[in-house]
Amino acid sequence: MGTYGTRDLLRAYECHATREVRPVSGELLIMIPLSDESTLEITVVDPSADWIESRLRGLFASLGEIDRRAQRILRGEFSIGWIELDSARHGVIDYWATGVNSEYAIDISWTGDAWVESPAEQLT
Repeated sequence: MGTYGTRDLLRAYECHATREVRPVSGELLIMIPLSDESTLEITVVDPSADWIESRLRGLFASLGEIDRRAQRILRGEFSIGWIELDSARHGVIDYWATGVNSEYAIDISWTGDAWVESPAEQLT
């Protein structure tokens, strides 16, 4: 998966994203097709939450920086598999290794105006 530019993500979300509520879990699944022909999957645990739009827009603004930092640590061998927002203030970005069955999860927290890597979970 390529880089996560704020404008490109926002445009892909606004123009091409699909949404569905998963029948078994009741979670909202948002699928955003990206320019490199991959898809960014975002799951929101509570599909009726009133914070979804503001947090998604904040995520699009923050994701590039979070991903750049993760890629430096993970040596570019992982890409985002999916993102889950389980509340207005917490989420998880799950990275998958390229060509191997391996994953690495990063907790993210909402600061009030951006998503950041959770302090206790920061990559070193």
